[in-house]
Amino acid sequence: MSKKLPKRYVNEKAVKRALGIDSFRNVSKDKIMEFASLIPYMDKDVAIAIINQFPVYADFGKATIEQYTQACSNILEKNKESQMAVINGYQTILDALAKRIEKENISEIERKSITEDMIAVADKIAEADLQNKNFLERMGTKLLWAVGIGFAAIGAGIGIHSAFGGGDSLPQVSGDEEDR
Repeated sequence: MSKKLPKRYVNEKAVKRALGIDSFRNVSKDKIMEFASLIPYMDKDVAIAIINQFPVYADFGKATIEQYTQACSNILEKNKESQMAVINGYQTILDALAKRIEKENISEIERKSITEDMIAVADKIAEADLQNKNFLERMGTKLLWAVGIGFAAIGAGIGIHSAFGGGDSLPQVSGDEEDR
């Protein structure tokens, strides 16, 4: 039993007609998404040749990466400011404790208590640093997952469209059989 293969776009002219455009040079983002949904119906070489003509497609990818980079930069800058405020607060406490311990007229018990307080503050600084590192790691992981899920969703959409959409007919094509 032979399985009938779906019809395919075998040249750029057929794809342009399906998209309702004259050129691939200045297409809108909507047309790029329509093109992406047609990829499963195209010969591989035709799809690659067309993608190479999409300056907007490359610009869209660059813009997305730049937006994520800017978001990361903003988050890191705010995190740095917040972390410095925490460290400066603890440093103020350490400075005050250092002034108290330098006094000559304090007992050994007070000196020991101040030293223990200084150690506790140092531990809090270390804990704040560890929490900050964990935050940065989680942020990086979440952004990586977001980008990965975005690309996976696009790929899954194309794959689902290929598996279930269209069957034996090509979407949005009318005209001569010679272009297919």
